[in-house]
Amino acid sequence: MQTRVNKSRHLVLTALFIAVILLQSIVPWLGTLPLGAFAVGAAVTIITYTVAIGAMVLGPKTGALLGFVWGAYSLWHAWASVPSIGALIFRNPITALVPRIMVGLLTGYLYQKFVQQYELKKQGPGLAILGSLSAVINTTLVLLITWLSFTVMDTSFTGIPNTNLAQWLIVSIAGFNGIFEIIAGAILVPLIGLPLMTYFKNRLT
Repeated sequence: MQTRVNKSRHLVLTALFIAVILLQSIVPWLGTLPLGAFAVGAAVTIITYTVAIGAMVLGPKTGALLGFVWGAYSLWHAWASVPSIGALIFRNPITALVPRIMVGLLTGYLYQKFVQQYELKKQGPGLAILGSLSAVINTTLVLLITWLSFTVMDTSFTGIPNTNLAQWLIVSIAGFNGIFEIIAGAILVPLIGLPLMTYFKNRLT
């Protein structure tokens, strides 16, 4: 009976995280933190940390599912919206899905492996590291796949011209933005994650 209850709570929390991710994806100011005061065009994608926290609470498999939901919406939005640098990048299904899935999978796994055994009140430093790492995973894989798309795969179907100028423009902008996301992850994941994880873990036990 207890196992059935825990499974039901797990499903409810999974649905809750999926709803939050979709809401953050649809409403820009909920899913993105603009940093125009520091650098023109800089912004932090907060959804990365929602997926990371969900993976820590619910495990790496569910984290991968949350990442898939985020990536699937990014893919749909990239093709449905007016073309921009970001939209053109995420028109590639591999770029849209793989980094986001790996954020949930790896963050959840590393949390279980190295942080979960400590009391929640002592997990702050570990959460800060994993928060930064979630941004590193997402940014690194997006940049790597984007680079491979130019050098190995034919991704002209996304609408990105096959020129070195376009390649370096996209990679430099995404890489520059990634620096802010790494810093924000170290701050936001412990700040938001600890209270949420305390509440959610109590609900699962």
